Amino acid sequence: MVKNDLVEDLVRAFPGITKRDMATVVNTLFESVAQGLARGEAVEVRGMGRFKTKQRRARKGRNPKTEAPIDVPIRWVVHFRPGEDVIRRINR
Repeated sequence: MVKNDLVEDLVRAFPGITKRDMATVVNTLFESVAQGLARGEAVEVRGMGRFKTKQRRARKGRNPKTEAPIDVPIRWVVHFRPGEDVIRRINR
């Protein structure tokens, strides 16, 4: 599913709202989640799961083309932990 599919599903669920307005709502939601993560906050959507940032340690890597060793620096990544409802649906 891509963002446009999500907008289409929501427009069908809420027929009184235009596609343009629903796209604005979805974009605002995603922007709010991204801003919260950028501030280092965890973002929890009840029934869906929790997004939070984690720091990955620096490590040695290898260029796959040249096989030359490279240093991969410390970086922040987004981690998602699904809620119990989502896990149950997936494992049906």
